[in-house]
Amino acid sequence: MRKTLLAVVCLAALSLAPVAGFAQGQNAQQEKSAEPAAPVLDGKTLDPPHTSATFWIRHIVAPVAGRFDATSGVIDIPIKDPAKGHVAFTVQTKSVDTGVAARDKHLNTPEFLDSANYPEMKFASERIVAAGKGVYTVTGKLTIKDVTKTVSIPVKYLGAKPNPMMPCVDASGYEAHLSLNRLEYHVGTGKYFKMGAVGDMVDIRLAGETLAKRPGCVKGE
Repeated sequence: MRKTLLAVVCLAALSLAPVAGFAQGQNAQQEKSAEPAAPVLDGKTLDPPHTSATFWIRHIVAPVAGRFDATSGVIDIPIKDPAKGHVAFTVQTKSVDTGVAARDKHLNTPEFLDSANYPEMKFASERIVAAGKGVYTVTGKLTIKDVTKTVSIPVKYLGAKPNPMMPCVDASGYEAHLSLNRLEYHVGTGKYFKMGAVGDMVDIRLAGETLAKRPGCVKGE
């Protein structure tokens, strides 16, 4: 496997204000354009329309979910020498989407994400180690708001297949799961956690695809 999904975003999983709600997720920080940008075929850049950062957090009793719509990143993990690989991921905090406008507005305030002062969450790998068949442990620095921590994220390579919509192009897939304590990153003051309205732990799922030209392939043959 040549690459790995950047967990960074993971942290995207940040918290949910004390209201229930959910929405599906996909990348698009800017307003959706009628003419989407051409896909990058370098085998490293995550394809925005097919990359997602979703999260779940407890609200009183049951978990509720949300997503971040604007993410970007690269995954480059040489199969024979993963230690030489690199993973980087960025999430635009203002793109948080839980399906409830009032809650999203609350999450963007200084009490939670403070997107005006901290517009991005970032992850950059420092070490990549094979951890089993198609699985890699990606360790690096994760920055959310004014906190930077070293985290290790298990990333699974899902394989590669020809893209049926794009001749001579292969798609590779990745996914990662992790849990984070949002309060350790100053996402929330702890007020809602103490009253039992919102949990402190956030479960995160990242998934995405990269696209690459197939060597030696000639369109139409």
